[in-house]
This record gives sequence, structure tokens and C-alpha cells, in this order.
Amino acid sequence: MYDTDTLLGNGHAENASLKRLRGKPSDGPVSRYLNRPLSVRLSRQFAKFPITPNQISTLSFVLCLLAAWLLATGKYMTLALGGLLAQFASVIDGCDGEIARLKSQESDFGGWFDAVLDRYADAFLLFGLTWHAYSTIGAMPDRIATLVGSSAAAVVLIVGFLAIIGSFMISYTADKYDGLMKSRFSKGHNIRIGRDTRIFLILLGTVANLPFATLLLLAIVMNVETIRRVFVSYVDESHSLERMPGKPRILEFP
Repeated sequence: MYDTDTLLGNGHAENASLKRLRGKPSDGPVSRYLNRPLSVRLSRQFAKFPITPNQISTLSFVLCLLAAWLLATGKYMTLALGGLLAQFASVIDGCDGEIARLKSQESDFGGWFDAVLDRYADAFLLFGLTWHAYSTIGAMPDRIATLVGSSAAAVVLIVGFLAIIGSFMISYTADKYDGLMKSRFSKGHNIRIGRDTRIFLILLGTVANLPFATLLLLAIVMNVETIRRVFVSYVDESHSLERMPGKPRILEFP
């Protein structure tokens, strides 16, 4: 528990408290090395105002909606600006939990509310990117146009759909997977692929003006990672059952 008045009135206490906020064991590489150092600095400023964690979650969501609208337009500058704004919203998204801990305002509803908004935000961002790729099919680089062939429109929509599904499944499998890998994360023995990585890839892809290639990469990475998590969880559960011979084996693939 943190005393907010003491925190804001004592520089040493503030620095010590903020230092403890720098990262969670399950943070992905982008959160650990880019987002979290920035969000902690922003949280230092947010803590001076009567702003709640849920309001910060809502702010991040609104920024994502604006970013999605920018991504959907057919111009490169707005595409790149949308990617930058999405990344900034991702940084802001880390502040809600930090403020909740700094002001002792943590709640089950707050964490759930943030997760719900994140799923909506992800869908809007990927739909915006899909819309951009669909509306600019004629401007695709020659190599990509050759890859998708004459059914470019259908391919773009399918890839966009798979990217959205992959993002949802990555989030859906996060709780069980993070719990399973908790000890490995804490020892730095694993790299977690999650929302921070997904949005950073959107940033890179939009700045490089490769919307379809970005969607394709996200569709592959997110769905392959989901399948890997299922396999890892299955193997771990199987080993756990083997170590308990008296317990009936119930985890079997059809």
C-alpha cells in the first residue's frame, strides 16, 4: 500500500515506489525495454492529478480508436501517424496499473475493464489496418502483389481476419500460459509475445508503409504462438499427470 501524499511529497519515496513499478515478470520485450520506462515517467505526472486508473484505461482506448481511424485512411502519412499513436496508446495502457498501485486503487473490476477495452482496441486497430490494405490493393509492392495474385481482395480480408483472431487468442490464452511460465519469466528464461509486441509490429509496419505484410506477419506470429502455448500447456499437464499415477488421466487430444 502506498500513501499518495507521502509519495508526492518525498522525492526519495516517489523514486523508490516508481522503481518497484518497472515491469512485471510477464512483460514482453517491448514493454520491458520501451513501454514500461516511458509509462513510469508518465505515471509520475498522472499521480499528481485526481485521475483514476479506469479513466486512464479509457484514455488509452480512445487513442486506439483515433489510431484505427488514421490507419484506415488511404494515405501514407496518416497510416504512419496511426501507428505512432497506437504505440503511444500502448504506453499509456501501462499507466493504469501503475497508478492503481501508486494510489492503492487496485480492483478486480479495474483489471477486467482494462482487458475488455484492450480487446476492443485491438480489433479496431487491426480492422483499420485491414481496411487500409484492402483499399490500397493497387498500390501493393510488386512482390506482394505477385504473392496474393488475382484474388488480392479476398486474401487481404482473410489475412486481416486471421490477424484479429490471432490477437484474441493470444489474449485468451495469456492467463493460463503466464501462470504456467511464471517461474521462467521471473528468471528471464522466456520471451513473452503479447499485445506490446503486436502493437510495436504495427508501428514498424505502418512506418515502413507495408500494411498487408504487417497483417500477414501478425496473422502468422499470433496464431503460431497460440498453437505453441496450447502445445506447451498440454505437455506440462501431461507431465504433471504422469507424476501423479493415482490421478486419472483426463487430458487427451481426440
